[in-house]
Amino acid sequence: MRETEETLVSKAEFRTTADWLRAFEQDGPAQVALGRIYGNDSGIVAHRRARIFGVLSEAARTYGADRQVAVIRCPSRINLRGMHSEMQHASPNYLSHGREIIMVVEKRVDDQVVIHNADAQRFDPRFFSISEEMAVGPWGNWLDYIGSDEVRKRVEAARGDWSNYVKAAVLALQDHLPAQRLAGMNLMTSGDIPLVGGMSSSSAMVVASGLACMAANDLEISRKELVVLFGEGEWYVGTRGGFGDHGAMLLGKYGCIVHTPFVSVEELEPVYIDFPEDHQIVIVNSYKTSAKSGEQLFNYNQTIFSYGIALTLIKDVLVEMGEATDAIDGIAYLGQITPEVFGLEKIYRILRALPERVSVEELRTRYPDLIQERLARFFGQLNRYPDYLRVRGPALWGIAESERSRAFARLVQQGKMADAGELMYIGQDGDRLFVFDDKGEPREHTANLVTDHYLDGLLADLASGHAERVARAQLARQPGCYNCSSLELDRIVEILRRTPGVRGASLTGAGFGGIVLAIAQKDEDGLNTLRNALIETYYEAQEKEELEWIQNSAELADALGASEVGEMGGKLQDIVARKQAEKGAMTEDDAAAANEARHRINTLFVEGKAPREMAFIPADYYVEGVVRHIPVAGAGSVALTQN
Repeated sequence: MRETEETLVSKAEFRTTADWLRAFEQDGPAQVALGRIYGNDSGIVAHRRARIFGVLSEAARTYGADRQVAVIRCPSRINLRGMHSEMQHASPNYLSHGREIIMVVEKRVDDQVVIHNADAQRFDPRFFSISEEMAVGPWGNWLDYIGSDEVRKRVEAARGDWSNYVKAAVLALQDHLPAQRLAGMNLMTSGDIPLVGGMSSSSAMVVASGLACMAANDLEISRKELVVLFGEGEWYVGTRGGFGDHGAMLLGKYGCIVHTPFVSVEELEPVYIDFPEDHQIVIVNSYKTSAKSGEQLFNYNQTIFSYGIALTLIKDVLVEMGEATDAIDGIAYLGQITPEVFGLEKIYRILRALPERVSVEELRTRYPDLIQERLARFFGQLNRYPDYLRVRGPALWGIAESERSRAFARLVQQGKMADAGELMYIGQDGDRLFVFDDKGEPREHTANLVTDHYLDGLLADLASGHAERVARAQLARQPGCYNCSSLELDRIVEILRRTPGVRGASLTGAGFGGIVLAIAQKDEDGLNTLRNALIETYYEAQEKEELEWIQNSAELADALGASEVGEMGGKLQDIVARKQAEKGAMTEDDAAAANEARHRINTLFVEGKAPREMAFIPADYYVEGVVRHIPVAGAGSVALTQN
């Protein structure tokens, strides 16, 4: 069967590990197969070939070279516009990116799933039984199962464990196929997607694990079904995100933006937009982690919760405005509230009628059953509930960002990259927490608060008839207030905004940390200028500040002892001096010493004994901090033969 956008060729090609290794040692079929995935850049193909060979070698050492195995890969993703809104009927603008999860999978006859990682020093082996996991909670309804007390306790006890993402995919697949008992598999996996870096390594792990399980069970399911299946599957780990990341990975095409709503199988109608050849996407690593755990997970779920509540309150406002019942019932997402349907003035009047924020107790009184069910779904696993919810800010974000996602695609198709880039900056302003003065000193950003005064100003602009004021009041130009950036992300965007040749920049993914994406003119000198600006004013400055903190931290001295902190600070000072003098990759010894210090300090942070994490000193930012986007085909199996 030929692989298409609609049907996943899940009956993967199985060969002995030894046969795969021989094929990847030679040119010929392997080179052709990888060219179909990674394009014609010989350097990129050689790099990916070496990575796959390495995973196969580890599989041979662990399981044996005579085993019949398939090779599965899932790329990471980047999103240029349509953040946080894929479940609100936005149409995000995703590209599949060349950093990937790679899995070598062997079939088993029982239902055991055995997982090894090629990086055995960082990831201990894991195993589980599918039937035993099914017995943990009330099997038969996915939401009831993942919402049950026992499943919550088990996931929370292993919060952040990498095997949870394998379980998420396998158990969701088993739920989808109630009449079939899935067999297990032996996995060897490896990935070079930055962890908690905003490129959705977790979703890539879910998708790759699901595809591996399908290969091990000879299953065929359409790509569209898998987008929703794996998206809902990831809810197992406690997040309540959308399906866009999984859709970008499964529906991705080499060098193309995939643009579509990601809310249901029926509405998945991907439009593929060629990214213009005279521009490039630059990926900037903030080295600020974006792990959705603890306080970040609470804030993440709180804003998503606010989305649904905002829509409920908007429907009440529409009833008060006399809107027809059929029209109200037809609104399921904030992104369906468009100027074409409602008119722009009415949208702002609807928002004006909403409270800026509302107490959870008031919501319990107004919608007792609805609120209790949603609180349990979003916060039960965290054993903590919010007192208040912001309403207007997330509501305007959801409505405006959905409009921006559609406008961005049109502008790229028209070749208006400066205008498309400006929408990135506006979107960042909706997430922004800080602005900076001429000396680079931060202060709190409040210009995006959706106050009565702000909305009255928009209504006055629309009524003025003045072309400039009317243009300023258009929906796509309103940032809204989502507030999922960070000091580091805001600083990077500010540097990029001041760099010649950059068209636009913003965070991508859930926010809090991770990466910033920039669109820039394709110019090697311009890329070097951009990189040098970030190295000087961001990376080196952050590294020096981090070093000073370590050397002078009273918390670290209390936890580790003053003499040990002094010795550690001295070693790290030498490492920083060598790295900044060489302006290149760290030596193996320096990297090992810096990572050992990071492990000690970040363990203290997790334990609540240090106020912050260590991030910059161990980072090879001269080499990996600022990189070009690597286009790649969507997720699937590697095949040496093409049917």
